[in-house]
This record gives sequence, C-alpha cells and structure tokens, in this order.
Amino acid sequence: MNLYNIAVKNIIRRKTRMLLILCGLIAGIATAVALFMIVGSMRLALGDQIDEFGSNVIILPRTEGMDISYGGTHVSRASIDLEQLTETDLDKIKEIPDYNSINIVSPKMVAAVTVNEREVLLVGIDPRREFIMKPWFSLGEQAGLPAGAAPGDLALIELPDNGLIAGFDSARSLGLDAGDIIDINGSSFIISGVLNPLGSVEDGLFFGNLAAVQTLLGRPGEISMIEISAYCNACPIEEIAAQLTVALPNGRVTALRQAALLREETIDKFSIFSILLSAVVLLIAALLVVTTMMASVHERTREIGIFRAIGFRGSHVMQIIFLEAGLTGLLGGITGYFSGSLIAGLAGSYLAGSSVPVSQQLNLLLPAVALALLITLAAAAYPARKAANLDPVEALRFI
Repeated sequence: MNLYNIAVKNIIRRKTRMLLILCGLIAGIATAVALFMIVGSMRLALGDQIDEFGSNVIILPRTEGMDISYGGTHVSRASIDLEQLTETDLDKIKEIPDYNSINIVSPKMVAAVTVNEREVLLVGIDPRREFIMKPWFSLGEQAGLPAGAAPGDLALIELPDNGLIAGFDSARSLGLDAGDIIDINGSSFIISGVLNPLGSVEDGLFFGNLAAVQTLLGRPGEISMIEISAYCNACPIEEIAAQLTVALPNGRVTALRQAALLREETIDKFSIFSILLSAVVLLIAALLVVTTMMASVHERTREIGIFRAIGFRGSHVMQIIFLEAGLTGLLGGITGYFSGSLIAGLAGSYLAGSSVPVSQQLNLLLPAVALALLITLAAAAYPARKAANLDPVEALRFI
C-alpha cells in the first residue's frame, strides 16, 4: 500500500486531532505573518516620513512666552521676543561650511489673525520654496490663479499678493470655497485654492505670500521661523544644526529628523516584542503538535503492530508519521499565511498607528509554509521515533 495514501487516510480518520493541530499551527503562523507585515508597514511609513521631512531643520527666534502651533511648534501673537529673526539671517545661512548640503531654505511668518470672527493661523511663505519642499501638497479647488496652474504641481503656481491657500479643515470650518473673499485686518484676500486633506497641522492653516503677510502685520523683513531641508539621509544634519546655531545666535535650531529616529527606535522595540510573541505562540503550537502526535501514536498501537507484522519497517512507520505531519504543516502554513495577511490588512493600520495600508506580501508565503513544515516535522520527530521502535509483538497483544 502506498505510504502517502495511508497518511492521508489517517488524517481523514482522525479529523478532530488533526484539526486541533491545524488550529494551533494556523494561530502561530498567522500571528508571525501579521506582526511581520505590520512592522513592515510601520517601517514603510517611517521611510515615507524621513523622505518627507528629509534632514529638516527648524529655526525659531529665541523667545519667551511663545505659543506657536505650526510644524509641531506653538505660536501666538502674545509673545515676548528676546531675539528676532529677519530676512538678513537668510544670508548668514549661506555662509555655513555645509551650505552645499542644504537643498531649500524656506522662511515663514506665522501669526494669529481673525477671519469671520474666528482666530486662525496665517502663514506667510515663499510659495515656490515651500511647495518644492513639500510636494505632497495638492489643491482640491482653485480660483484666481494663473491660467494653466496645475492643482498637483503647486511649485509652479504664482500666488497673487492678495491670494491665500486655505487648509482643508480651515476652509471647511469657516465655510469657505475657492474664489471667496475674506477680510483680514481691513485688507481683502481671495481664497485662491483649498488644499486636499493632509491629516496634519497644515489642514488648519492659511498660506499667503511672505511679503504680503509681513506688510499686513506691519512687520516688514521679520521672520517667525525658517525651515531648512537637505533631503538626503547621508547629510551631516547634526553638524549642519551646530553650524546654524553658531551662525544664528538669535535663533533656536532644532533638527526634526530626530523625531523620526525616535520613532525608529520605537519600531525596533515593537519588532523585538513581535519576534518574542511569535516565538511563544509558535512554541505552543509545536508542543500541541507533539502532544497530539504522541496521543495519536498511542491510539494506533494496534495498527502499527499490524503494519510491522505484515512487513513494514520502522522507517516506513516513521515516513507515515512524517507525511501526516508534513501535510498538516503544508496546509497550516498556507492557511496561516492568508489568515495573517487578512488580520494585518484589517487591523494593521490601526495597530501600527500609521496611515500606510498594510499590503499583502506574497514573498512571505514560502517562508510561512517552510516554518510550518519545520515546526510540524520537528515536533513529530519524537512520536515518529517512538512509533518506529514499537515492538510488534507487544503491539499485537492489543488485537
């Protein structure tokens, strides 16, 4: 009789025990696959964040009582300035030794203003520099912009002096659409465009030309903050920050990439936790296979004795046990992979705290199946050896 057919029939005859093994195996493989995919998604989101922020540096004036809320920093008009940034500081930045590593320098004026009786943050920017630095910005609606301006290419848009670009939340909360006219400090501005939602602080802002905002506020030449981007992971960002601190003693320099690195450390810790958790679940699955296989061998003592009596060798008995374990492992590995992929897809983004969806990784299918086979075959080794060494004379006493 074919050993493969014997193994398949044994699995079918003992469906309950094999389903128990299969459930434990699927749980272990699914846990490992899901956690691996989630960690991969977190690292992908981190990579996007580092690419997005690049080697950014924020320079703020040395102030007291400051309360800005832009780019992770807080601003209000009721602050006591100890130092002040001006446009002349932009020239000082060009003098630092590693200036060639800097890609974009984007100055900003940030202030609280009143629009439709509500206080909002207005940010004066150099549109071309700002939107080159942040290419993920895009317009959902636009009006009052030059003909041919592409909503997806804000870097080419020339914002008029009386034009504003509204963040998605700001426009929605104030009931504004592209083309609407608003009054700020007695001056009229047109909503030239409304940004598509970004899921960040920019959704609640208004953006205008730097010079126009400075004039509106009566603060010509002044700058609230400077954002610098190098957009290269190999750039000496810490050294650049140190050089900027020396060049601008009136500024407070912060390297934003440190936040991304801190998140990377968190992901590494979560990755270690995931490995340990997967190992524990897989160990439990392996113990379940061992105990179930041992019970199966004990139940089949008479059957094994008959096999040995009609000429089956001990190696044949071992092959039957290993074939049963291998077929169970193969099915468990495939099912566990797809179960883990489903779990990761449904709950991965929530667990990872990331907007990046967890995608199915087919390259994990083969490792998942191989791991399941390794677990079942290793766990079946002792029961198979015990079955092979069973004395046929003793076994036949059960007939």
